[in-house]
Amino acid sequence: MASASLHLHGSLLVSGPRRSSFTRISPPMISRWSSKSSKMTLRASTEDLRLEIDENPEGIISGEWEGNFSILTYSDLKAYLESQTMPDHKITPTAVLGEVMSSPIRTATVDQSLEEIEHHFEFVSGLPVVDGDVRCVGVVSRKDFSRASHGLKSKVGEVMSSPAITLSPDKTGLDAAALMLKMKVDRIPIVNQKGQTIGIVARSDVFPALEAQEA
Repeated sequence: MASASLHLHGSLLVSGPRRSSFTRISPPMISRWSSKSSKMTLRASTEDLRLEIDENPEGIISGEWEGNFSILTYSDLKAYLESQTMPDHKITPTAVLGEVMSSPIRTATVDQSLEEIEHHFEFVSGLPVVDGDVRCVGVVSRKDFSRASHGLKSKVGEVMSSPAITLSPDKTGLDAAALMLKMKVDRIPIVNQKGQTIGIVARSDVFPALEAQEA
């Protein structure tokens, strides 16, 4: 069965077979007026959306859907996730991140070499990068090592992703899940009002059951 991939298209996620540059939407669609963008947007009916997510939940998280393709807005996705009980998950849709985030955490600084931080990746998949005031200025992951022009001698600041995508501790697991999907990130640093890093939430915290299926 041919696989499909999700692509960000304006405010919508559009998925289609990888062999095709553009595919029309198959589920029934309804029109909705968006006051913010002053234009019409389309979204799949809730029933069609839930059916596709229920049949292939790991596809939503991995960004790859098998078989049929569809279209959805993040408000639709949030509405679906909000209806789920997620009984065995560490972070439920309504859990406050400040209460469930990992803290204290490992961090890196922009002037450290990759060699200095390499050992951290035996335990974590990514590190918040902080300045002298512990403000989050970026995130570095093991994948970023491949961009290092000077190997392990390269500085963290040369390869990190910046600016960092962050959330405040009063946000919920639902907010974290939707943002991870939208921005295609695996972890989100949690920062206080001063922008200081106080914790981190990983994709495996939000969806441990689906992570286990993907492994």
